[in-house]
Amino acid sequence: MENLVFVHDMKSEPYTTSDIVSEYSGVNRRRIRDLIKYHFNQFNELGVLTFETSKPSKGSKGGRPHRIYHLTETHVTFLFSLLDNTPQVVKFNLLIAKAFKKLKERVAEQQQEITNKNILLERNKQINKDLGQVIHECLPDNQYAYSNYHTLAYKAVTGYTPKQLRSMYHVANAQEVLTSEQLDEFERVKQAIASLIMIGQPYKVIKQAVSIVK
Repeated sequence: MENLVFVHDMKSEPYTTSDIVSEYSGVNRRRIRDLIKYHFNQFNELGVLTFETSKPSKGSKGGRPHRIYHLTETHVTFLFSLLDNTPQVVKFNLLIAKAFKKLKERVAEQQQEITNKNILLERNKQINKDLGQVIHECLPDNQYAYSNYHTLAYKAVTGYTPKQLRSMYHVANAQEVLTSEQLDEFERVKQAIASLIMIGQPYKVIKQAVSIVK
């Protein structure tokens, strides 16, 4: 089912193609295209119908280019209403419905993951401010304190320094590579560091303590 339905990005609607419908339903490719062209206005009422033009593979004699229509789930449902319910068509109808369902669930999971991560990123921005404020108030003469404790938090959560993470993943901000779980843990570590600084614990003690927070 992985190669039956596609999505351009998480904001666009999943689609299959007229060629895939033809291949798996057993209906001639030209017959599928003719049905779509004949009912083009009706298809467009269900959503703008887009297409691509096939090109012969490089080095092959190929054939004539043809239109490959991009069909959303609603388009496909309407198309099946125009086809005879042969056993192969019925079988593919079920298969493509499952493929659409599976892809939409995966996209929804990814969107939720991004939402959760963005919430944690925003929350961690506030934690960063709080930690920075604690360092400013409690360690005003230590110019390396924020950098050291910031690095300590990253190493406690990931095993790497921010510089190493930026280099490994080619990002400007190391926090971008953290998962939702790591971001949540990152917050707890920062809170612990801030609390320990406020009660006067030295760096060595704090370094030993943050491993327990994990």
